[in-house]
Amino acid sequence: MKQNNNFLKTSDTKLVGYFLLIFLCIGSVMAGTIAVVYNLESKDYLARLELEEQINLKLQLKTIGHNFEAIITDLLFLSRQNELHDLLSRPEDKYIDGMAREYLEFNREKGIYDQVRYLDETGMEIVRVNNNNQNPVIVERGRLQFKGARYYFTDTYRLGKDEIFVSPLDLNVEKGKIEEPLKPMIRFGIPVFDSRDRKRGVIIVNYLGQHMIAAIRETGKLSMGDIMLVNSDGYWLSSPKREDEWGFMIKERAQRKFSTDFPEVWKKISSTEAEQVYHEKGLFTTATFYPLREGLKSTSGSAHAYGQSDKSVKSGEYYWKIVSYIPSEKLYSGTRSLLFKFFLLAIALFLLSSVPSWLIAQAIVRRKLHQIELYRSANYDKLTDLPNRSLFLDRINQTLQQSMRYKRKFALLFIDLDGFKAVNDSLGHDAGDDVLIETGKRLENCVRTSDTVARMGGDEFTVLLSTINSPNDAGTVARKIIEAVAAPIMVKGHEKRIGASIGISLFPEDGDGVDGLVKKADDAMYRVKNTGKDNFQFSS
Repeated sequence: MKQNNNFLKTSDTKLVGYFLLIFLCIGSVMAGTIAVVYNLESKDYLARLELEEQINLKLQLKTIGHNFEAIITDLLFLSRQNELHDLLSRPEDKYIDGMAREYLEFNREKGIYDQVRYLDETGMEIVRVNNNNQNPVIVERGRLQFKGARYYFTDTYRLGKDEIFVSPLDLNVEKGKIEEPLKPMIRFGIPVFDSRDRKRGVIIVNYLGQHMIAAIRETGKLSMGDIMLVNSDGYWLSSPKREDEWGFMIKERAQRKFSTDFPEVWKKISSTEAEQVYHEKGLFTTATFYPLREGLKSTSGSAHAYGQSDKSVKSGEYYWKIVSYIPSEKLYSGTRSLLFKFFLLAIALFLLSSVPSWLIAQAIVRRKLHQIELYRSANYDKLTDLPNRSLFLDRINQTLQQSMRYKRKFALLFIDLDGFKAVNDSLGHDAGDDVLIETGKRLENCVRTSDTVARMGGDEFTVLLSTINSPNDAGTVARKIIEAVAAPIMVKGHEKRIGASIGISLFPEDGDGVDGLVKKADDAMYRVKNTGKDNFQFSS
């Protein structure tokens, strides 16, 4: 009380002095608190940003990898076409025409190849389909060309069975000039062997590289940085500034290189597969993709054709760098904004509490796990972890479409367990669940990895045999399933035996609709139920 009275008696000058002292003390504490929290938060912000850029580049690598996997799958498919092997056995015009039609439909459906062609062992084009600006056309026989001296033919022809040739990514050249508008291109090739394993030519596809570059740019929208693609010689294949691209082919752009603009950064990233570099101009995050790994082949012939050094195209040394570049102004704008927000918040609050970065990371992981769980709960049976009815119907529909297109056969097995109710009634639902889980495992062991085992509900299962040669294949699998299911099952210390009644429908014999095939297999299964169980019947 005495202190209060003394305070009230002080002069205006004393009041101002105390005010300034208190203000400075609070200001000092607040300034220290803001400095500590800002330092922590800015580091956390940059750490999150670094992690996000690394994750985004991994997504970019997967995007390129999926493109290459799809192309390799296409080449393997083309090398095994029935029309091609008919032609190799009997070189008749009708088989050439059949191949041309198949290539035309293939090019129209895919839309990512500038050319699809088959060349014989001399290098003469036998069939060629041009993309023609997404309006594919079959090249007339009189316009087919001899390509026996071109590097992509000679390099591909010397490969072994199922080996793939890939050229560097470059611009398409027609009649000695770069085609306008610019058309990025990668040539893929695979040798062709006949039924006696004699090499009979090659298949070459010219992949339109802009599809891959467009996919990289699209997924790059998730990144805060500018996404670039740089080859192993430091030239831009994709850049936010289009005039910087393809310097190794366009004479006027020969000096426009990433390695020239950012020499210190290039020195660091060119010797490592993944790197993050802080530079005075900003943050660089990089990842590396090796087009010539995983069994793909290239040679010095392609190097000379595209202005690359021999060394750069050797497997494991020719690579692409995916680079995320966040300029300094953009990089630190976030930290400046953070500082301003802390300053405003400090006016209202004396002490601030920071939010640890691990809580944010934990929230991100939880969200991702939740998304995965939602997908699994929608498509997989919670008890057996097998595909559920929804996913099964989707897969049988896909199998049906492919089988109709490529004239393949497949079979559907509808399975109902015999004696399952007795297990449930005698030992309880937990025991029944154990039986269903074990049955699911046994069913999976009876089929190939390309086939699908699903639980439709209750004690009903289905098996989709994606390809069969004859009904006997389905019968063989049905016998294996009946034998596997009939084996004793130990449940809660009790040995139990169940059986399986199986109905089989076949495509195309039993129709060309999913609902019809399912119903016919179901009807056949009930006929087994009504005539003794523990057996199988075909629908027709």
